[in-house]
Amino acid sequence: MNYSIIPAAFLITLFIVLIFSMFSRRPMRGLWVFFLIIFLATWTGQLWIAPFGPVGWGIAWIPLFIVSLFFSFLIFALIPPIPISKKEEVNDEKGAAIAIGVFFWIIFIFLIVSIVVGYYRSPY
Repeated sequence: MNYSIIPAAFLITLFIVLIFSMFSRRPMRGLWVFFLIIFLATWTGQLWIAPFGPVGWGIAWIPLFIVSLFFSFLIFALIPPIPISKKEEVNDEKGAAIAIGVFFWIIFIFLIVSIVVGYYRSPY
């Protein structure tokens, strides 16, 4: 089994999360949640997508970048915008927090199962 994809996924995720956190005007209180989802998605993508593009240190880097960027844009599309007024913030924040919490657990479980199955079906 090729376990060198774990540090590669970690490095790509760290790079993508730092870039997105610097250029985002949204509150990033849950940056660790964002990092965890992107890391697991990047790791899963490397297990399930056929490697293509340049190979360095035994890892195809293009699928890692594509998967991490895709999931980063997906997460940023789902994060609610900054509310304008305080009254609007209280009502919208509760519903958004519940929706994002449910989404997080569904994606988290799905990605963990994908990693386990990806290693199980791996021919090497």
